[in-house]
Formats: sequence, C-alpha cells, structure tokens
Amino acid sequence: MRKISIVASLLSVLALSGCTEEETALELNVRPLLFDGYRFEVGKTLTQMDETEHTAVHTICDETDVTSLPDRPFVFDASYRSFSRFSPEMVSPLTGLTVFHDDEAAYAYCETGHSRYVKQIDPELMPIAYREAAPEPLRPRSARVSADTQQTLLEQLEEDAPYFEFKPFNVPFVALQAPLLTTLSIEINTQDASTTFSRPYEPSLGLQHVTLSLHIIEMNGFVQPALFESSEVNTSQWPLDPVPDGGVPTLSDTYPLPETLEFGKTYPLWQLSYDVEGKVVEQTISLRYEPPVTMTQAEVDAATMTADEEVTIGYFHKTPLSGKTELHALDAVQTLTTDGATLKQIVARAEPVKRSGEPSDYPLFTLIEGVTSQTFEVTLHKRSKKTDVFLTTEGKHYKLNSEDSATWLSLAPY
Repeated sequence: MRKISIVASLLSVLALSGCTEEETALELNVRPLLFDGYRFEVGKTLTQMDETEHTAVHTICDETDVTSLPDRPFVFDASYRSFSRFSPEMVSPLTGLTVFHDDEAAYAYCETGHSRYVKQIDPELMPIAYREAAPEPLRPRSARVSADTQQTLLEQLEEDAPYFEFKPFNVPFVALQAPLLTTLSIEINTQDASTTFSRPYEPSLGLQHVTLSLHIIEMNGFVQPALFESSEVNTSQWPLDPVPDGGVPTLSDTYPLPETLEFGKTYPLWQLSYDVEGKVVEQTISLRYEPPVTMTQAEVDAATMTADEEVTIGYFHKTPLSGKTELHALDAVQTLTTDGATLKQIVARAEPVKRSGEPSDYPLFTLIEGVTSQTFEVTLHKRSKKTDVFLTTEGKHYKLNSEDSATWLSLAPY
C-alpha cells in the first residue's frame, strides 16, 4: 500500500508541474472571412472562392515539404488566388495556389511575395483537385494556323478592339501551346534598341493556348504595327515602338518555328523593314519561353528568413466583421504598425479571469499579422484611480495588468 501511495503522489506532482501549456489569449489563425479571391478552372468563368478554399490555400502554402517539379506530363486542375481585403500596404499580399496532377500524385504550386515552390498534396485538401484531361506537354509547342482560322481570329480581334482600324498585312499567325508555370517573353529588336514584353504565368489568362499575330493598326490617324495575343479568355495588344521617320513597315521575312521549343532559347518570328531616308532599318520580333520558377526547400527557407518581417496591425471597431465587410468601411480606427506590435505583446501577457467589464466605445479589437488574425471583445471596468481592460475571445475572459491597461487606453480611441 505504501508503494502505491508514493507512485500516486509522484503522478500528482508531475501533473501539476508545468506539463500543461500556459493559457494565453493570443491565438492568431487564418480566418477566411478576411480574405477575397477567385478560383479558375478550364472552360469556366472565374468563381469567387469560398471560406473552405481560402483556409486550404493558406494551410497548404506554408513553405514546408517543398519538392521538385515532376519531369513528366501533368494535368492542370484549378488555380486559386487569395488576398487580404485589407492591408497596411497599398497592394494586398497575394497567395497563389495551382493544383495539378500526374499518374502518381497531386501537386500544388504555391506563390507568395517571396517564394515559388512545388509540394505534393493530398487531393482531398482541395474541393476541386482532379480533372479528366490529356496531360500538358513538358515543353512549349508551336503549330501553323490555317487561313480560315486566321480570318476567324482577325474578325474576333476587330470585334474585341473596335477602337483600332486593322490595315491589310499578310503576316502568318502563330499558335502556341505551353506547359503550366512558364513565362512567355516577346522581344522587339531594332538596330541598337531592344524592348521585351513578359507574360508571367497566370492561369486565368488562358496562356497555355495562345495565338500571336502581327498587324498594322490605325488609331486617330496614327499608323503603327502591333502584336496581338489571343487566348480563349483574353486578348492583349502590344504596340511596337515605331522607327523614327520610318513610316509604315513592310514584312521582309517570316521565320517558321520548330514544333517543340526549348526553354530559354530565343526564336525569331517576323522581320519588318522601314525605309528611313533611303536606308533600310530592320525590326525583328522574337519569342522566348522561360522555364518554371521553382525553389528548393533551402531557397524557400532562406527567402523566408530574409523577407520583411510580418507587419502587425490592429483595428478598434464598432461593427462585427462579416464575410464581405471591408474593415476600412467600418467605424474603425487602425493602429500604427509599431503600436500593433505593442498591442500583440499586451494580448499575449493577458491573464485568464472569470469575469469581464462593461462595453467600451469601440467594443471590438482585431489584430492582424500576415494571413492570420484574431478578434476580441473589449470591456472596461472603471475604478476611482484607474481603469481595468478585459479581453474576451472564444467565450474566455482575460485581464490586462495595470501597466498594460494604461498603454492600451493610450492607444485606443476611447
């Protein structure tokens, strides 16, 4: 009996000696209602992302478990773009996630402000994670465009760009098929001058299948050549810088493309000739595909270490957050970033209690850091010489110490 009693006592001491985590009010988490974004699927219009998808994007793209891009054909499933609807910066940080699969696994390509990487995922993590389709090619490809197709595309261009008058210019169109995650660059070279247009990977623009065409256009009496890029969902135009005193150019050469294109290699498409006071000036239009930008785990870790530290901001507000409410549109007061960091430390030091105070003039406080946030109910208890500050989150009450209460009240709009 004595031996059993000693063992029981030891177990009791261990249970009371710090084996349980200290309770804290601070629990910043990804909260879908503070994000907006869209989902893109092949053959469908852009769709607003739901809360489950926002949570999945920021859970998957956590900069861990980085792997290499598989060297085999794969199928594009869906692409997601999630961004904060409020930010201390002019441009809200964007997290991109592209889901694709091959015969062996499903993958995610994550894009953040400082990293781009691939990781293998469980398809069940995303509501849409599998599409029946032929695999994408591993290398860019080109194809000739028939005369009938060219005429149809030209009519579509004239409809999409009614402010241009298209002049006859017998230049063959070029059809391209590119794998996911690549960047298309167009180079315009004229004597010693060079201009490059880059089209970074963006699934919603449908650039996996694109047609390039060169035209002479007129607008407001000004005539110049322009390159048009057409996909199923988008049409873009790039006016070419005119050659001074060159007038309207003529087509001097056309360069056929090989069926398969190599990454990083520049391929000429067309050459134009200008007559500048009796001298011929050539202008060459070329294309180049850049390979997918993917980082290793070590590179992601290094980029994360050197990236700017997450900014912490706080909002004192009167109206509860809802799915489509902008914090800036609320009756809200935003803290300075330095004050946001101070308030975060104050929240972390709050002690659990059994009660709260009376409602304050701004009864809600939201703390935001990166893609995570947390909202508290704020109540006050005024005494003869000081005021106590209480925070309530998830039904639990916390109290600030006297010094932190004074700091809080100096920063709050009460």
